[in-house]
Amino acid sequence: MSISWKKPAIIAGITLVVVLLDQLVKNYIVSNMSLYESIPIIKDIFHITYTKNSGVAFSMLSNIPASIRTPFFLVTNLAVISVICWYFRDLIKKSLYVRVCFGLIIGGALGNLIDRIRVGQVIDFLEVGISQSLKWPIFNVADSCVSVGVVMILFYVVLNKEEVK
Repeated sequence: MSISWKKPAIIAGITLVVVLLDQLVKNYIVSNMSLYESIPIIKDIFHITYTKNSGVAFSMLSNIPASIRTPFFLVTNLAVISVICWYFRDLIKKSLYVRVCFGLIIGGALGNLIDRIRVGQVIDFLEVGISQSLKWPIFNVADSCVSVGVVMILFYVVLNKEEVK
C-alpha cells in the first residue's frame, strides 16, 4: 500500500522552505540596508547589494505600468507552473528527483510573486561578478532556486529522453 500524500508533500515542503528562506532573507535585507547599499563580501566578486526590480530577468518589462504588470506576472506564473506540472505529471509521480526540482522552481516563483504582490517589485541583493564590467544582474534566493531547479530538470530530460516522451 503506497501512501500517496508523500509525493505532493515533498514538493510542498521544498516549496515552503524556499519561500520562507527567500522571504526571511529579503526581509532582513530590507530591514538592515538602504536601497542601493552594497556590502562587499569578496571585493569585486561577491557583494550584497540591495535593489528592486520591477521587471523580469534583466529588468525586461519593467516599464509596463504596475497595475498591468502585477496581474500579468501573477497569471503568467500560475499558468507556467500549471503547464509544467501538467506536462511532467507522470514524472512527478515516479521521481523524487523531479519532485525536488519542482519544489525549487515553484518555491522560487512564489517567493518573487509574493514580492510583486507585497511591494510591486522583486527584492534583489546577490551581486556576483569578476569586475565592474563583468557582473551578472543582481538576483535573489528565489531566482537561484528557479535557476537550479530548471537546470536540474533539463539534465533529467537529457539523461532520460525515453522516459520524458
